[in-house]
Amino acid sequence: MTRTKLFNARDLVRSLAVALGIFAGCCNAPLPAAQSLDDSVGREGTNAEADVLTVQVLLNQVPAEQGGPRELLVPDGENGPATMAAIAAFQQKHFGTADSRVDPRGRTLAKLNEVVEAQPFAHRVTRVALGEQKFWKNGQRTETSPRVATRLQAYWDATDQHFPIERFRDREFQRKWPWSAACVSWIVKRAGGGNDFAYSDSHYVYTAAAKRNRVRGSSNPFKAYDAATAVPAVGDIIVNERAGDNVTYANVDDGNVYKTHGDIVVAVEDDQVIAIGGNVSNSVRATIAELNADGTLKADRYFAVIKRH
Repeated sequence: MTRTKLFNARDLVRSLAVALGIFAGCCNAPLPAAQSLDDSVGREGTNAEADVLTVQVLLNQVPAEQGGPRELLVPDGENGPATMAAIAAFQQKHFGTADSRVDPRGRTLAKLNEVVEAQPFAHRVTRVALGEQKFWKNGQRTETSPRVATRLQAYWDATDQHFPIERFRDREFQRKWPWSAACVSWIVKRAGGGNDFAYSDSHYVYTAAAKRNRVRGSSNPFKAYDAATAVPAVGDIIVNERAGDNVTYANVDDGNVYKTHGDIVVAVEDDQVIAIGGNVSNSVRATIAELNADGTLKADRYFAVIKRH
């Protein structure tokens, strides 16, 4: 369903910050490059949901030829046979032996981080997005499912906004607080976006920040380009207007609050791209965007393409 966010004073202050070019993302503290665990995961491990999820997301970013799963794991935070088999396969590939367990300060976690960090960002963000599509069953599981409450909470945590878990079981809260940009922020952060991405619950905020990076010649690798001329590639974020807000590439950073939506491109074909986004029909699912003959997006509603160089 289509929802309109209720904008408040925080949105207005943030819009002013965007216009002045002082918004640099939600998190001022440096983000660690490596993923960490609080406790053990796998065979005879503690297997806390957050830790299992971290291992599953890491494994999904490892190419199969480097010991990653040949079929994406469902990143559900549950330690089962598939997850333990994937841990064992990775260990066997790199160490010649396996115990199906990942410890917080052990060699398996260190090697997972090393292998994942060596992959191109486009590969990493695509694999994380595809994992989310699989967790949400490409739209069959929706925000009202009790199973997704902790995931929605994690999405919002990625924007440095923290809510008690009970809020994510409240339909009125979901109606007033769309989570699509929080989902994109979580995916980018899990894929190693670090301090470079402007994590936000509003797509126009990270788009405006990426536009400034390009216009100012910033060293920040996230840069937004005009969708009229930019050719989307795997790993890009394609951004469109919503609700007839008349947002364009030219005005996205002018200080106004805009209703927008962004999806992560996971495949490019001859005449279309396949992209994954959050809060699409109250779920995470893939959509198709048609391309012109020159490879640009056909629909006028798209106004920006964010790339990481």
